Amino acid sequence: MTKPPLVSLAIFTYNQEDYIEEAIQSAFAQDYENLEIIISDDNSPDSTFEKAKALAEAYQGPHQVRLNQNNPNLRIANHHNKVIGMAQGELVVLVAGDDISH
Repeated sequence: MTKPPLVSLAIFTYNQEDYIEEAIQSAFAQDYENLEIIISDDNSPDSTFEKAKALAEAYQGPHQVRLNQNNPNLRIANHHNKVIGMAQGELVVLVAGDDISH
């Protein structure tokens, strides 16, 4: 049986400490079997990255999880370009750190 194409789900974060845990948990809950989740923080001054890192380190599910923190802040366009360069999937889905995936 052929494996479905790898999909990269990229979560872009910046100052989203109030939403990031739910956003990441919703990504972890996806049932697509060949999924790479990239969590990339653009050097948030709040606790966004620390929360994301704790969730990524504790994750024990089937998906590949990659964590990135920019230093310094790259701003939107450069952050986007960096994450697209990191993605290994045939398809890339871009979401913000306050988006909940159903």
